[in-house]
Amino acid sequence: MSDEASRGSRTPAHDAWVARVLGIDVSRAAAAAPRVDVRAVWREAKEATDAALNDLAAELRTYGDPDLERIADFGLFGLGRNENVMLNKALIEFSTAAPERRPAAAKKLGDAVGAYRRIIASPLVADIDANPFNVRVGVRETLGRALDQIERAAA
Repeated sequence: MSDEASRGSRTPAHDAWVARVLGIDVSRAAAAAPRVDVRAVWREAKEATDAALNDLAAELRTYGDPDLERIADFGLFGLGRNENVMLNKALIEFSTAAPERRPAAAKKLGDAVGAYRRIIASPLVADIDANPFNVRVGVRETLGRALDQIERAAA
């Protein structure tokens, strides 16, 4: 058998060699479901929402009012207290958790997702999404869909 013919044809002997020589148990990794990059899911949703909020902020800035300027400057961080930080910390901890720490990290991530869901369920977010400036923000839709994916990945 040529080298090319044997490539991609893993055997138990191959897995045993990787475990013995490299110290990595690939048999468990292959059996596990592919992991969703929860940080990437959140980052993409947040960037899309930030872009839409920037469009809305540009509309608010046309008024030249200092209070509206401050509101426009806050973006997503203006929606809550420390929920953004809690969620990002939980996403990092979940993504990097060793197998034995994964259930605790998943619980913490679930709690952070719940806290963020309460923010996007607020009347303020409903008003942002229904703004009269013809700016489609979609905070609830975009971030809600990302939170759904994150919850499924952590389950």
